[in-house]
Amino acid sequence: MPALVPELVNMASDPAVSTADLLRRALVVARRLAVPELVDWIKSELRGYGASEVPSYRKLKGTILPVPKRGEAGAISHLNPAALDDLFESASEVWIPYEISVVEQMAASKNELFGHKFSPKLDYLMQKKNIGNFTLARTTSRIQYCGILDCVKTTILDWALDLEGRGIIGEGMSFTPQEKQAVQQQHYHFGNVSGSQIQIGSNGSTQTQANTTSIDLEALGGLVEALGAALDRGTVQGDAADELRAELATLRAQVASPKPKWEIIKATARTIKTVAEGAAGNILGELAKPHFATLLALAAG
Repeated sequence: MPALVPELVNMASDPAVSTADLLRRALVVARRLAVPELVDWIKSELRGYGASEVPSYRKLKGTILPVPKRGEAGAISHLNPAALDDLFESASEVWIPYEISVVEQMAASKNELFGHKFSPKLDYLMQKKNIGNFTLARTTSRIQYCGILDCVKTTILDWALDLEGRGIIGEGMSFTPQEKQAVQQQHYHFGNVSGSQIQIGSNGSTQTQANTTSIDLEALGGLVEALGAALDRGTVQGDAADELRAELATLRAQVASPKPKWEIIKATARTIKTVAEGAAGNILGELAKPHFATLLALAAG
């Protein structure tokens, strides 16, 4: 039976897994670890936000289009924002409170644009601007809903990788008292964090960002590609190959992250080194010297 957290990492890294299914699996992990902040966020994503304020990633920038009034000839392709003065920013912001299954349907839709009504008050205020012989329509694009799904998946992946990096695994579909205690020592914020959707810190302490000066992301990316190419050549087979691919997925996610966590990167590198050394085939021997040096430096960190 797979461990809970590695399974969650794999699901979050798999584009074939629906966001709704990923959220339901994350809910199991969050409930068993007693992380109320995450439970609340997941429930809002699954059921919708209702009248509550939505997270920043669900506040989309819509396009305001002028539409000729009935009986008027011609079409207007754009609207000068100055015509609405101070109303333009609020008029163009579209909140998306729908449950995640609806967002998924919109992201997969054949329609590229979706229309959104203005509130009665906002519609009245805009019409008072005397903008001409046309009414206003507001649209969002399908790709923006794909962005919402990406944000949700990345949030769960970041959290799962943080757990994995601190040794919280969930073997046998449950967590040990020590794992639960380690999670309780952390403080999480989900959904409305500037710069990212998850903020992690230790309770009663100041969170510091791990960093490294001897290894950069370019070198790490080169290592990931070199190991991936060796696996594609079949240098390692069976369970060891599957485990190495899973660890490489973790490294790829960190390379792509705007705020990579070096403690997770180093822990993953140590796992890769251990698995590779115990596997049949000499995958480490196939690495070029710079890539091998990068792996050794990370594993020793």
